[in-house]
Amino acid sequence: MNIDIYCDESRLEFLESADDGFMVIGSLWLEREKRDTLKNKIKALKDTHHYTVEIKWTKISYKMLDFYKELVDLFAEYEDFHFFKAIVVDTAKINFEYHQNNSDIGFYKFYYQVLIHKMNTATQHNEYYVYIDNKTNKIYKPLTMLKGYLNRILYSGEVKLVEPRDSFENLFIQYVDILIGLVSYGYNTSEMRGAKKELYEYACSKLDLPLNQKTAKKARPFNIFEIDLDRNF
Repeated sequence: MNIDIYCDESRLEFLESADDGFMVIGSLWLEREKRDTLKNKIKALKDTHHYTVEIKWTKISYKMLDFYKELVDLFAEYEDFHFFKAIVVDTAKINFEYHQNNSDIGFYKFYYQVLIHKMNTATQHNEYYVYIDNKTNKIYKPLTMLKGYLNRILYSGEVKLVEPRDSFENLFIQYVDILIGLVSYGYNTSEMRGAKKELYEYACSKLDLPLNQKTAKKARPFNIFEIDLDRNF
């Protein structure tokens, strides 16, 4: 089976700043043969709501709240959205000595964690295509390293590529931005208010789980994992 994986992250600034907080890395998994069907459903929602700009957590407003609620509905109700996994990183606990004192290397080690455990639950030979949001402030040598490490540890299957993509041109990476935005909002916001608060509460109800705490290890289709940074991370 060919599996596409679309990835994005929230609150990356916590990784390199003195501020404490939770960085969230998210991955949306779907069967490649169903990609166009899902893309067309997102496009149809955009057309219905006359939404012409990039889908993005920072753009949520009361004016477009119904549109964003329907994006949540799409994930909750359409089973062909295969799986979503988020990893939550308490950046205050990161020891960069374990990452060659290089935040880029540490960053992609966290990407490795969000990908490998799900890949190694597969019961068949899959080919994986991983697309990561293009960050102009990041270096990309670790992307090749990430692909190599994943293939060495995979029980079965193969990671065919790990490549950056511009979120402005990729609807699925935009979609991930909303899903990780919900998790990041739950973990990092002490006083919720406005349209984002309403969308957050709507998503918690629709998905039937709190989005500010980890889920069971095998929870599907929405999984939140809090990485244990006391284990040499």
